[in-house]
Amino acid sequence: MSSFGRSLAFGAVLAVCLTGAARARDTQAEDLSASDIPVEQLKDLSLEELANLTVTSVSKRPEPLSQAAASVFVITADDIRRSGATSLPEVLRLAPNLEVARINASQYAITARGMNSAESSNKLLVLVNGRSVYEPIGSGVLWQQVDVPMSNIARIEVVSGPGGTLWGANAVNGVINVITKSARETQGLSLDAGGGPQDRNATVTYGGAVGTTTYRATISAFDRSGLDRAPGDTSEDGFRGLQGNARLDGGGTDLSYSLVGNLYNNRIDVGGGNFWGGDLMGRFAKVLANGSTLDVQATVARDDRSALDTHERRDTYNLAVQDALNVGRHQLVFGGEARTWREYFLSTNAFHFAKPQATISLGSLFAQDVVTLRPDLKLTAGLKLEYNNYSGLDWMPNLRVAWTPNDTSMVWGAASRAVRTPNRIERELEAKPFLAPSPDFQSETLWAFEAGYRAQPTAQSSFSVTAFYDVYDDLRSDEFVSMHPISFPLVLRNGVKGESYGIEAWGAFDVASWWRLKAGLSTLQRDFRDKPGHDDISALQIAGVDPAYQAQLRSSMQLSPSVDLDLALRRVGRVTTARDVENAPAYTEADARLAWRVREGLELSLSGFNLLNDHHLEINDSSTTPVRTIPRTVYVGLRWGF
Repeated sequence: MSSFGRSLAFGAVLAVCLTGAARARDTQAEDLSASDIPVEQLKDLSLEELANLTVTSVSKRPEPLSQAAASVFVITADDIRRSGATSLPEVLRLAPNLEVARINASQYAITARGMNSAESSNKLLVLVNGRSVYEPIGSGVLWQQVDVPMSNIARIEVVSGPGGTLWGANAVNGVINVITKSARETQGLSLDAGGGPQDRNATVTYGGAVGTTTYRATISAFDRSGLDRAPGDTSEDGFRGLQGNARLDGGGTDLSYSLVGNLYNNRIDVGGGNFWGGDLMGRFAKVLANGSTLDVQATVARDDRSALDTHERRDTYNLAVQDALNVGRHQLVFGGEARTWREYFLSTNAFHFAKPQATISLGSLFAQDVVTLRPDLKLTAGLKLEYNNYSGLDWMPNLRVAWTPNDTSMVWGAASRAVRTPNRIERELEAKPFLAPSPDFQSETLWAFEAGYRAQPTAQSSFSVTAFYDVYDDLRSDEFVSMHPISFPLVLRNGVKGESYGIEAWGAFDVASWWRLKAGLSTLQRDFRDKPGHDDISALQIAGVDPAYQAQLRSSMQLSPSVDLDLALRRVGRVTTARDVENAPAYTEADARLAWRVREGLELSLSGFNLLNDHHLEINDSSTTPVRTIPRTVYVGLRWGF
């Protein structure tokens, strides 16, 4: 289809939607009186209610979103439902401050504020209920091992910018915290299922109670077809998996506890790999006599992955303790964490570790104070000290100021330091005679400077704007052991530095009580280069491949008390390397979802994804599999229960 044809098709769809919306407005009173479904159960949160959503990822204590001095975007459970997305990476496209690029059926490159690719997207910390899913062998997140049933997610807090003071090393460019619903919120039996040419999914959940203790058990399965291939490419990358999840919640106002367990087994077609494992997390919170809140969280996990010539097994043990209390004008939070990874990695190809077994440990202490200087002015100061057995002691300070001139607006600014600690590959990997271990590789560092403005000018509108300037140093470089003359082996050094800057902005506008528009924009400019005395032969691979801009527009309409229509349009600019070499062309895509609530607790939906093009490329990463493109597809869904 030509670009004119695509534009015409999208315009026709939009015109039909607007006509339907106008019809809904004219007959709204009739529909409301005829419906058996309470309107209150169908209506989105108001913009004021959204502004007062409680978030915890910014300061590690509950606070209204409107008072969080950071670039934070919240994806609600209703946002997830209305998007029609069937996997966590696809849900993350809703956040304007994230860059999401699909590599193949199972792999994604996801980042905030640039440096994206399968190799370089290692500066974004991802948490599930506060449990880190960071992997220490190569840094970053293996999205093939992160399964969260969509219907169990309460919200996702996306913080762009450093979070090292509270969350530790590797929370450099941002933090994603996926927070699931408590067992109390998921009582009874529910089913979330659907399918289409690309995705088939099914999730069954049952929740109950024994006295004051509630529980939930979930079984979910998915099957994703391989993406579009180039002519002559016969390889397969289809992805399928099975997960079991159980949760227990109990306690009351002064004492609460949770126990969450997961098991998963995922497989990529035709030798692409098998991923299995599980985790068990216990959390205990107690309000002490002095009014402070003591929070203890312990996790044990095993993750195993295997392919044709590699096998990795990782055991994780983590204990985190924190206390939060108010003393006069001070809101204090402090604590510590200890984590141990026991890694086993065996390779039958040239790249290997001299010792397959390794133990990686870290320990940290942190403290942060929010001081109310006057009713409209708050100062936040914090520091984390973290020790790991690769690079030793790292320090991560944070200074923020927030001014609230009135009840509906806030101006804030921040300066922070964050680090990404060395991973096992950077310290120990070798491939004689071409690559030698790099025992001197140290932490990569970032100094970030941010300024933001958040406001709700009217009851029908809200927006947030953030400008950032990031200064990176000691980034990874691939260098010959000697440049004069050039001689092998290669070693990894801290030989790259650079700066990046840009703007993140988003807003919402209620056109009418039944129609909400949301828009988002992010821009990014980069300047990376070799440090004096260094020569990175990888052409600044660590800087990743990124678009100069991304934009999205989303429309959510309640055509009647039982019918919703959601449209999404996104534009992603040309993806380039740090040296302005094109990696993927710019593209424009649209999604749509029509949902009908047959009765209370039962919803049918029809979704279309990537409607403007037969297929499009999001990132060219031939280091993982042959290049894949994303096809147009549809999905029919059913939700029954809570």
